[in-house]
Amino acid sequence: MAKPLPADVSAPLLQVLGWAGWIVCVLCIARILWAAALLAFRSHRDDSVEGLFGAVIGGVVVGSAGLIAGALYAPL
Repeated sequence: MAKPLPADVSAPLLQVLGWAGWIVCVLCIARILWAAALLAFRSHRDDSVEGLFGAVIGGVVVGSAGLIAGALYAPL
C-alpha cells in the first residue's frame, strides 16, 4: 500500500487545489451572470442559453471533483 505524502508536500498542494477550485467557481458564476445578461438582451436567439448550460456544467464538474478526489484519497 502506498504511503501518504508528508505534510510539507501535501499542504501546499492542497492549498493550490483549493485556490484553483475557488477561481473556477468564481469564473463559473461570472459566466452565469454574463449568460443571464445575454438572455436579457438577446432573448430571441439561442446563443446565450448554451453559455449558461456550459457554465452550470462546469460548476458541477468542479464541485464534484473535490468530492471524488476526497473519496479516492480516503483510506479504506
